[in-house]
Amino acid sequence: MRRINAFLMVWVLGITLITLPTDAWGIGRFPIYIDRDLLQHDPQLLKHQTTLTNLYQQRDNQPLWLTDQGIKGGKVNSLLSSILRDVTLDPRGAIHRKARIIKQDLSRHHDARGLVELELQLTTLYINFLQHTILGEIDWKAFDNYLEEQEKKGVHGVWVRYPYKFDLLRLLSKENIPQTLKEITPKGYHYQALINKLYGLYKIKWRGGWGELPYFKTLKKGQSSKIVPLLRQRLTLSGDYRGKATQSQYFDTALEKAVKRFQLRHQVLADGIVGSGTRRLLNISVTQKIHQLLLNIDRIKWIPRNDKDPRYLVVNIPEYMLHLYEYGRETKRHRVIVGDPKHPSPIFSDTLSYITLNPYWKIPDSIIRKEVIPSVLKDPNYLKKHHLEIHKTWEENSSIISPKSINWAQYLQEGSKFPYRIMQPPGKDNALGRIKFKFPNKFSVYLHDTPTRYLFKKNKRAFSHGCIRLDKPFSLLGSLAKNEPQIRASEVKRILKSRQKQELDLVHDIPINLVYLTTWVDKDNRLIFGDDIYQYDQHQKRFIR
Repeated sequence: MRRINAFLMVWVLGITLITLPTDAWGIGRFPIYIDRDLLQHDPQLLKHQTTLTNLYQQRDNQPLWLTDQGIKGGKVNSLLSSILRDVTLDPRGAIHRKARIIKQDLSRHHDARGLVELELQLTTLYINFLQHTILGEIDWKAFDNYLEEQEKKGVHGVWVRYPYKFDLLRLLSKENIPQTLKEITPKGYHYQALINKLYGLYKIKWRGGWGELPYFKTLKKGQSSKIVPLLRQRLTLSGDYRGKATQSQYFDTALEKAVKRFQLRHQVLADGIVGSGTRRLLNISVTQKIHQLLLNIDRIKWIPRNDKDPRYLVVNIPEYMLHLYEYGRETKRHRVIVGDPKHPSPIFSDTLSYITLNPYWKIPDSIIRKEVIPSVLKDPNYLKKHHLEIHKTWEENSSIISPKSINWAQYLQEGSKFPYRIMQPPGKDNALGRIKFKFPNKFSVYLHDTPTRYLFKKNKRAFSHGCIRLDKPFSLLGSLAKNEPQIRASEVKRILKSRQKQELDLVHDIPINLVYLTTWVDKDNRLIFGDDIYQYDQHQKRFIR
């Protein structure tokens, strides 16, 4: 077969993009021009013209999707099938729609100009698909504007994002598309399991979804009602009911177990009783659940990828849980208390670098102004009752100021700054408990012990001013100490008994991610729906399916 030196040239508004094979399709050598009409017909060419220019210059003007013999059918089909099978794409969206158009267009005859246009359309389609896979579809700019509006209302929400670093030109030039997609797809946070659950919800939707249960007061084991068959059907569709199929109106043990499974998966009290709260959760449509999964799938794309870290910590705020991962496997989990809606815990990532035993609680200025000063004005003994000291500076050994020497009322005036520091020394009543895990950050947030241990018994645990309170801090310390030979249990006990502050530096810093996932797959492969504490879901809606 005669070899032809293939090269493509396309001119977009004076910018050389690619060149055409000399006579591969029976035409002579001449440049192909894409005029303004073509750009208006497909604005994606104009949007990505810089990337296209750099890509084809880097490839010595060689095409990605064409050969001397024509279209690379296998590679093109690989791209189109990957797109059309991707359950995270909106079927009515631009990427899906363009893939369907190109698939239909492949069957017709293309002249030289048509092949060049097809080459560019496939490349721009692939660019858009790669960006969707890596970055998702959340409008983060709009969400940042929402957080700024909340800031003006006194609610300081923070969501720091960590985009996956990628070389787009390198990805585009790789021949194996499935392998490329596998490379850029997140591995953590049970990402693939979430995708599988999304497929399952779509199957339910395609079969008609589940109907809304009519109003009823309460249903529980031992009762009979015409609602019971509807309840059983609803729980069967979601995979919670595993008993025999029946139209019985009697609320039996199998149905009670199904209700408890459903309640556990929705992070509410699993008492097996269907009241107004459980009924409300049952009546959330499958479409709404699909939207929630899509939202959280996209959130995962902006969390640091810790695939190569031997150990890392994750605090999932809506789950009220901390997880320790070692070599990709969860080895420990702890209940936590997170920031309340008026004081949301920030969403960000950092590195745990040291631990403080017998910490001082240094009260932030915002809490002094909004809570401490008003309390002192109501009760002059407030500071003494709560073991609080007034210091001249943040130094723990700095001079102590008498509360009687302070005109407290003047510091409630707007623009008036409290000139001292208030702190709580170590002790059983210290708000930070006896241990604090530090990952220095500009948000002044950390993990710490707490004397208010009864709060951990509650299902919903949003009670703090933003910091993360740990249920079993000494258990976490023990887990971390396994890789820190300088931390000895006997020495830790001695220090704690002394009530003297002591800092323990970690030899091996540990990444920690504070994340906000309102739905996830647990270690038992159950799809869990958590509490949207800060109402972030409704402010990150992407598109309506």
